[in-house]
Amino acid sequence: MDLAGMRVTVLGYGRTGQALTRFLARHNAKVFVSEGSTLPPKARYELEVQGIAYEDGGHTPRALEADVIIPSPGVPERAPLLVEAQQRRIPVIGELELAYRLCPSRKIIAVTGTVGKTTTTHLIAELLTAHGHRVVTAGNIGQPFIDALREITPETIVVLEVSSYQLEHVKTFKPHVGVFTRFAPHHLDRHGSPERYFEIKCRLFARQSGRDFAVVHREIAAKLPGWVRAHVLPFSADDPEVQRLPLPPHQQENVAAALKAARFIDLRVSLQSIDLHRTLRLPHRLELVTEIDGVRFYNDSKATSPEATRAALRALAGKPLVLIAGGYDEGANPELFAQAVREHAQYVQAVVLLGQTQKKWARALSDVKCVRIQTAQNLPQALIKALKLRPRVCLFSPAAPSFDRYQNYEERGECFRQAVLSLRLQTPITPLSDQGALAP
Repeated sequence: MDLAGMRVTVLGYGRTGQALTRFLARHNAKVFVSEGSTLPPKARYELEVQGIAYEDGGHTPRALEADVIIPSPGVPERAPLLVEAQQRRIPVIGELELAYRLCPSRKIIAVTGTVGKTTTTHLIAELLTAHGHRVVTAGNIGQPFIDALREITPETIVVLEVSSYQLEHVKTFKPHVGVFTRFAPHHLDRHGSPERYFEIKCRLFARQSGRDFAVVHREIAAKLPGWVRAHVLPFSADDPEVQRLPLPPHQQENVAAALKAARFIDLRVSLQSIDLHRTLRLPHRLELVTEIDGVRFYNDSKATSPEATRAALRALAGKPLVLIAGGYDEGANPELFAQAVREHAQYVQAVVLLGQTQKKWARALSDVKCVRIQTAQNLPQALIKALKLRPRVCLFSPAAPSFDRYQNYEERGECFRQAVLSLRLQTPITPLSDQGALAP
């Protein structure tokens, strides 16, 4: 794509929108930024210094004066401005699509799924790096793909974490290897139904041919659309190479998926090349923060769905536990969270509920008689309530997104960590016996 002189509207000015704007400006596109909320003074200053026109506090028809519109992942495909753009036949593509069209490498592995995609992405990158390959990791995992282009050559292996939000706006995106981890209903406030959510996830495979590969969870393989042309390879925790590993089942699945995906690039890939337990210790994923008066505190803020919290409960099975959960109400069925708790009720002493989901989830848990249900206004209050119950483990695994109170799960996880460390200053401490927490 020749960007020079092209009129481009960047819709949304968050992390991805900022990366897009910088990239387009460097390539002499005529950029216009349209932000629905009020931009902070720093962002306005940055745009003005670069000489980039912008609007904030809402989208006006000015945003439609473009040769192409690039929405940030947070902008849904049925947003009124995008519907109007389509009616006017103005091309709409996402940052993932633009970066793919400009990427010099076609050695792309893309990972999606409701849970497990970040860990699987990280594992694939570690395995290939350990075998001497030049790897760039980008996408939903942190660095926008468009920002990573300057590091990529034709020989670079690109490992992307891809969300359903990003897949809404792809046209020609085609990974050589597509990985679909676990699936469960999620983001229903955005996608409307589990069926629609699944269909969008499957767009990962839409442009693949018979020379490409789809590595999918065994439970998903039979549900794939008939139009998938790639070679399909199922994986599960029962794969012989991983079933004997001393890991929770969800981690065995992540390892199985990563091994299959990485071996399409290099058949020599083996687990012996990496320190598996170190690789699996990622921030905000069953991260052991500290131990206070015999209670171990785990930060699992990355758990933004009931399925992720179910995996965390399974990993800590057998330990008397208080679960702190709740957050932004995205319209998911409260029964999904209740079922996750019900399955582990024999060792969940109590659930302390926070956020917008608080009332719905309390009602859904009303039939779980052996589990105490409490509510709290904030994380420090929830931690005090948990400590009073004297469990072996306090698990912060929200099972919901963070948007009701925090910008993202990282900010939420850091707030939990700081609240725990603040509490530690006021309480007798038992030394940690190990640091072996395993991330979901």
